[in-house]
Amino acid sequence: MEPHRVVIDVSHGPGKMACPDCGELSPQRDLAPARSWRHLDTMNFETIIQARVPRCRCPDCDIKTVAIPWAGKHSRFTLMFEAFAIEVLRMAGSLEAGRLFLGLSWDSAHAIMERAVERGLAKRDISEAEHIGIDEKSFLKGHNYLTAPNDLDGGRVLDVVQERTEVACRELIEKALPSEWNRFKIDATAVDMWPAFGNSIKALLPNAS
Repeated sequence: MEPHRVVIDVSHGPGKMACPDCGELSPQRDLAPARSWRHLDTMNFETIIQARVPRCRCPDCDIKTVAIPWAGKHSRFTLMFEAFAIEVLRMAGSLEAGRLFLGLSWDSAHAIMERAVERGLAKRDISEAEHIGIDEKSFLKGHNYLTAPNDLDGGRVLDVVQERTEVACRELIEKALPSEWNRFKIDATAVDMWPAFGNSIKALLPNAS
C-alpha cells in the first residue's frame, strides 16, 4: 500500500513456444532475467507487470527470447499503456504537459511516440493513393522548411523531409511512394509553382497531371 503500486507476476506454463523470428515451435531453454513493464493504473495504483520471459532453442534461429503479447520488443510499457499515453499526448497542449500528467520522463514519452509512428507506418496501406498534394511548411526562425506529401483522398500525411530543395523533394516522393507501381498509380498532384516540386513530379510521377 505504501508505494501505491500493484505488481502482477506473470509466468509461462509448460509446453513448446513459438520462435519470434520464424514461428517454429521449440522447447524452452531457460528464462531471461526479470523485466518489468508499466501497465494502466488500477484504481489509481501504478500497475507493473513483471516476468522472466522464456527463451526457446529454435533449430534454425538458435536461442531466442519469445515474444510477449502485452508489450513491444524493446518497450518498458505495455501496449495498452502506450495507446493511452498517445491519446493523452495528442490531447495535451504540449509534450511537457502530457508527460507530466502521465508521470513520464521526456525521453520515455518521446520513445512511446516513436514506436507509435513505427506501428502506424507498418500498417499503412498506400496502394490506393491516386491524388497527392505536396507543400512546404516553415518552422523555427529564418528560412527553415519541411516538405510533406498528402494523400488527398485519404486525408493523411504520407511522409516528411527537411528542406524544400529538388533533392529533398525527390527523396520524399521515393520514401512516401516506395515502389514504381505506387508512383505509376498517381493520377494527379496539387502543388504550388515551386520549381523543385514540378521537376520532381515530372521525373518520378510519369502519369500525374
